[in-house]
Amino acid sequence: MFSINPIQINLRHSSSKVLFVALAIACNMDFTAMAAPLGSDQAVHAVKQTKIRVKGQVVDNQTKEPLASVSILAAGVVKGATDRNGNFDIEVESGTAIRFQLIGYEAETQTFSSAQLNAKIFLSSRSEALNEVVVTALGIQREEKALGYSISTVKGEELTNAISNNWTDALTGKVAGLNLVKSGAGPLGSNQIILRGETSFTGDNSALIVVDGVVMGGGTRMTGNGSSNYLDSDSPVDFGTSLADINPDDIESVSVLKGPGASALYGSRGAHGAVIITTKKGKGAKNKIGVSVNSNTAIGTINRWPDYQYEYGQGAIDQDLYYSYGQSEDGASTLSTSSVWGPKFDGQYYYQYDPNFYRLTPPERTLWRPYENNRKDLFQTELTSTNSISISGATEKTSSRFSYTNVTNKWIIPNMGYNRNTIAMQFNNKITDKLSLSTKINFNNRGSDNLPNSGYNNQSYMYFVRGIVPNVNAAWLEQNWILGKEGIEQMTPFSNLLDNPRTISYDMINAQDKNNIIGNLQADYKFNKELNLMVRTGIDWSYDKRKQSRPFDTYKYAY
Repeated sequence: MFSINPIQINLRHSSSKVLFVALAIACNMDFTAMAAPLGSDQAVHAVKQTKIRVKGQVVDNQTKEPLASVSILAAGVVKGATDRNGNFDIEVESGTAIRFQLIGYEAETQTFSSAQLNAKIFLSSRSEALNEVVVTALGIQREEKALGYSISTVKGEELTNAISNNWTDALTGKVAGLNLVKSGAGPLGSNQIILRGETSFTGDNSALIVVDGVVMGGGTRMTGNGSSNYLDSDSPVDFGTSLADINPDDIESVSVLKGPGASALYGSRGAHGAVIITTKKGKGAKNKIGVSVNSNTAIGTINRWPDYQYEYGQGAIDQDLYYSYGQSEDGASTLSTSSVWGPKFDGQYYYQYDPNFYRLTPPERTLWRPYENNRKDLFQTELTSTNSISISGATEKTSSRFSYTNVTNKWIIPNMGYNRNTIAMQFNNKITDKLSLSTKINFNNRGSDNLPNSGYNNQSYMYFVRGIVPNVNAAWLEQNWILGKEGIEQMTPFSNLLDNPRTISYDMINAQDKNNIIGNLQADYKFNKELNLMVRTGIDWSYDKRKQSRPFDTYKYAY
């Protein structure tokens, strides 16, 4: 950067004058050339521009309130800042660009060619401020740096980049110290959120869930162990959680409170931390309606299989000389085992299962061969379709938002999945300059014709899959009832201890029809700039209807 003082150069030759002009241009100088007639002394002056006085006030563009401590820069040099009333008085060169900037606001640049004694500068607030504002207890907004405890915030758009059956999966890796304990027991994929580690061996270690200021009861807990009166609790069903039912497209932000100070906000209920969910409200250009339509389709499959062997077939130890389905001329039956120490697949022919001769020795030998896709054939591709529409608008005093979302899931196990419909409504009205009313309501209906059993039990689909042997064709299991004895006697050709997998998925029913409403009604009264009164009432209501049925011919796990 160069500083040029006024100078005067006498040139006696025109070539020298041209040289100086070129030098001035290269140095980006302002100059005035004063030329005398040729043959006489010539003078060239480089002078500063005229200084002017600029005086005025900087205010907020929306509230019109004065802004203090606004930095004022001219040509990159700090000229000062506004006082507590937003006033400023500076002296700059004419035509200089003056920049006004303040943290949390968009910078404003203006140029003055003449003196101004009553300038008005308007700064617009910036949506992403350096000091992030977060939502704490009761919906109170505070600057994060002003809090005395740890808090992390996840924006709503981060939850919808890749939608899963449970939106809380998106919190993984975004919040330090947050641990998701997944059930892995079905399409609803219940998660337990642990924030401060396991502090109890017998009690609940889950974080408290708060939606728009309303504490959600059992937000992350599976609703019941799901065990039927036929079995013990080693065969639970994941009937989902209320937290997973929230539509991620309706979430504005998620604040995670982890420190002991956060616990004080909700008492003993928040001893394990709190997850505060704020849903969206109406916004947009005034007197205009905005419509948003989203559609998402997710495809799922089993991403990895163990390395199964397909060199040897069914048989116990010392049963590798032959295979026989039932007593045959080759020897005693070798079918009642899930071990694979049997004969090597080497092109030989044995008496094997034939669906036309259930539990009878087939009349002919067939090729001894492996079915390398028999486990994969018991599953299908998962398909989850999510479609939503939202309508929002705002006027000077009123804002509202309405959204509807449908989720349809077809899970990887046949005849398993769910359907979910969500309606969310928000309304806010500024009745007077001091009084405003607002309400948020979220209604959810989730239904399923069947959800899977889990656990180490014969009614678990995976319990059958783990015992299937290489020489079994999955197509043989499609006919799961003996003709004329439907619902009474299963076809279980390879074991008396395992239910037919088709019976598990189509006839062992764990149905559900759940309705949930969560919302609030809030009134705010502003006495003055420093004092505000908020009154809020909330509701968290659920109705969960379940049906569990088992066929008469259901095996009970007894060892």
